[in-house]
Amino acid sequence: MTAYVLAKTLASDATIAAALANSHSQAVNPSAGQAPTNPQTQTFEVVATTTSGNVTATVQVYASNDGVNWVAYGSPITIASGASPQIGSGTGASPWQWYTALVSALTGTGAQCTVTMGV
Repeated sequence: MTAYVLAKTLASDATIAAALANSHSQAVNPSAGQAPTNPQTQTFEVVATTTSGNVTATVQVYASNDGVNWVAYGSPITIASGASPQIGSGTGASPWQWYTALVSALTGTGAQCTVTMGV
């Protein structure tokens, strides 16, 4: 399995365009010779950590066929308040060309969130 980091951030952005522009998210194309595309099944993992106390995070995965126009892919992955670290996951099976993620909410002292996709 190949893993791609879609987002690694200390802060949340209002839109996917802002997250990409601020380098809080990156767009990856796993089907451009980087990973098998048939069948194309993705597993998304969200890991949220904090320096002390509880951490919460909400992440929406996005998909695109041109790397410019993005649509929400599945339901948001939410990590409820809990001791650090917290892990959440989601899966998908639609054959899109590009994927990215937006950390839309992140709370906790020194909170950080990493979103990875495995193909």
